[in-house]
Amino acid sequence: MLVGSLASLSACTTLKREVCSSGDWRKIGVQDGNDGRPAERYGRHVKVCGREGTVSGQEQYLAGRESGLATYCTTLRGYREGALGQSYYDVCPPLSASLFQTGFQLGNRIRQMESRISDVNEAYFAVSRQLEKKSLAEAERARLIQEQASLQAREALLNEDLKVLKAEADALVAVSRKKI
Repeated sequence: MLVGSLASLSACTTLKREVCSSGDWRKIGVQDGNDGRPAERYGRHVKVCGREGTVSGQEQYLAGRESGLATYCTTLRGYREGALGQSYYDVCPPLSASLFQTGFQLGNRIRQMESRISDVNEAYFAVSRQLEKKSLAEAERARLIQEQASLQAREALLNEDLKVLKAEADALVAVSRKKI
């Protein structure tokens, strides 16, 4: 469910020429860890950097990536990534994976709820535009008014659910910040 497709990463450019030429594999690993990238990304970096004549340093890269993952694999970062609709590539070590996933799932649920509210609002305004037509039959007008009322009620329920989720998020953030 949370694990994104690694195939979607294949189209990404891995490194800029100047970063590759520096040969600082630890720094490259830290950045990949901070971004939640899978370890397999190293092989693509080597391929790109091989063209630049840079010798790879897998141990340095993996140590850097582990350091970067310590920053990435937090509840707050999970929340942020989920709220932004990012993919999670199951990169966090077991001890921090559940913390990250808790935040990720909550952020994702809030994003989805906001999207549903937006969809209901769009439907409401579409019905409102139809009601502006002067040539509507009374039966159709009555049906549209009923639909509009139903959409308003649905939006109110969704907003209540969103309020609960945001309270959960506020509590999660407060607890996470106390740990820092």
